[in-house]
Amino acid sequence: MHLVEKYCDIVKLLHNLLQNVHHAGQPMPGEEQKDIVITSTQKNLLNMKCPLTGKHVTELQNPVRWMDCKHIYEKEPVIHYISTKKPHPRCPVAGCPKILQVGRVVCDALLTIEIDEMCLASATNINSTMVEEFYRS
Repeated sequence: MHLVEKYCDIVKLLHNLLQNVHHAGQPMPGEEQKDIVITSTQKNLLNMKCPLTGKHVTELQNPVRWMDCKHIYEKEPVIHYISTKKPHPRCPVAGCPKILQVGRVVCDALLTIEIDEMCLASATNINSTMVEEFYRS
């Protein structure tokens, strides 16, 4: 081994030792790992079915969310429910003490995204199940 190669090896060794002393457990500069974070909003849906119609949230024509308790309804039935259960219509989800008001029932942009993600996840799960069953047979 040449003297220059030995010198380079010693420098690398010293660099590694210094790195371990000052930055133990962290990657060396240039060796950083990039974390990929996958998030989903699917868990934000509190109820999977409209408590008034019994329809799954993916089947609702006009889904709305009650802003105070975050439960999801079909728009027309919940508006009708609020107007007929005067003076203080309670949320029909068992155990929810919130009082419904027409102005607090909205279709926010996040709700439609959450429902779309749920539909996509269901379709993906069905496709993967079909592939697994195909390979088993």
